[in-house]
Amino acid sequence: MSTSPLTIAITGANSGIGLRAAVLLAREGHRVYALCRDPGRGRAALEAINRTAASHRARLVIVDMADSGAIDLAAARVAEEVTHLDLLINNAAVFDQAIREPRFTSAGHELFWATNHLGPHRLAAALSPLLAAAPRPRLISVASKGLISMPRIKIRFDRLDDPSWYSPAKAYYHAKLAQIMTTYHLALHTEGRLDVACVRVPQVRLDPERVAAMPRPLRMLYASARVMSAPPERLGQTYASVAGRDETWDACADPAGDERARLRGIYIDENLRPVNAPAFAYQAAARARLWTLTQQATGNPRWAVLEGA
Repeated sequence: MSTSPLTIAITGANSGIGLRAAVLLAREGHRVYALCRDPGRGRAALEAINRTAASHRARLVIVDMADSGAIDLAAARVAEEVTHLDLLINNAAVFDQAIREPRFTSAGHELFWATNHLGPHRLAAALSPLLAAAPRPRLISVASKGLISMPRIKIRFDRLDDPSWYSPAKAYYHAKLAQIMTTYHLALHTEGRLDVACVRVPQVRLDPERVAAMPRPLRMLYASARVMSAPPERLGQTYASVAGRDETWDACADPAGDERARLRGIYIDENLRPVNAPAFAYQAAARARLWTLTQQATGNPRWAVLEGA
């Protein structure tokens, strides 16, 4: 495990897993940048993080992951204060089942797709010069254990922002598949310059304020599911373990094997054990197509960690 202080940026650090990870990482002495959408909740989270025995006070950066301009401003704010970034945790996501009809950003992208896939992609690209300047940069993305129930899920390449197929669950898992595929793409194209992980998050216990904000029918459904949900502290520890691990993802891979074997170790569960992704994620042509379309949708940002690949 790494003992030197790391500089870490984590999105969605105002609640849930993101907040617990930020608290734990700050307590371990790392420099934490808490990227949050809501200023009020962000300030409350910052107070909670800095109440720990942190050697370095965490800093708050406001960012809406569905807004490309806000993402660029947030990356610029971090770059003003640090010369490198050891770890980016793209944790923020939207999965509000009360959003029964599709919503769209000012750029015309469906909200779940924009927040859960396009936003993390653009932020990682914007911060990639800082990652490239770190001695052992890492990037953590987040997917969902719910994908186990969808082994045949595919990216809807020709209907990415089409409202006709929308439901909260479909939109959420579609974006989470894209996160796995993007992580695979980066792993194969950074040639050891960037250590990546995509964490398969199980159902996690929600914070009380989030439950209180739910419509009554959803609160009733959640009451039974809560019993089987993992505490967010448990997943916060998973993030921290990836941040400090000595080995890289390819310690579990078999370069001479098939696609699954070559990529083994990138997609991991809460115990850091390698797990299989949906079959579509192993299609190299599909990953390349997703990367190209995502680059176009996010303004073709520069990726410093890919230079020279």
